[in-house]
Amino acid sequence: LNWRDINPDIFGSMIQAVVIPEYRSDLGMHYTSVPNILKLIKPLFLDELYEAFDTSAGSVPKLRKLINRMAKIKFFDPACGSGNFLIITYKEIRLLEIKILQRIIELSPNPGMEFTSIQLSQFYGIELDDFAHEMAILSLWLAEHQMNKMFEEVLFDYGRSKPILPLKQAGKIVQGNAARVDWKTVCPISENDEVYIIGNPPYLGARMQDEQQKSDMAFVFNGRSEER
Repeated sequence: LNWRDINPDIFGSMIQAVVIPEYRSDLGMHYTSVPNILKLIKPLFLDELYEAFDTSAGSVPKLRKLINRMAKIKFFDPACGSGNFLIITYKEIRLLEIKILQRIIELSPNPGMEFTSIQLSQFYGIELDDFAHEMAILSLWLAEHQMNKMFEEVLFDYGRSKPILPLKQAGKIVQGNAARVDWKTVCPISENDEVYIIGNPPYLGARMQDEQQKSDMAFVFNGRSEER
């Protein structure tokens, strides 16, 4: 198949179609659409980054500084499923980077070759289900390939991407129970790090939870969940 025009974010709905409905319901798995993901990430960080782009549009050093900032941001989804929040965030950050580099090329009398500074290693996730965990990794690889192609097409003679083969680790996507795993072992945070926690956590009402899920709640809230 030609995967050129396949949207990696569709894998979330594929999982919903493939996974046994009763099993999906037991885990509280829910697919989040792209418009709803944008409703979250735009006010959380994307709008502010675009505002920084607008205010820096006349200065190459300021634009370079913005790209350097973007290249250090960490994005973490502790219940990432098939990776939809991470995929859409990655694509949006790469799109903004392309816009910034286009502006740098316009402002430079002798523009040189530009390379992307955004890496999959900035993206972190935890997922309980093994199949969804593997799909998240595959989806991020596909998103990287597609955005690399767009990078080269839009920037033309001034944009080059590093080859993705052989495949390297696609972010840090860990299989595990986010209610039990220490999040900082997955996504280490230093004092000056800029980190955004994003996602749509699985949800089951108290009457729908099994004993393990109730135990997870008690562990996370140290017994306070029972008081509610």
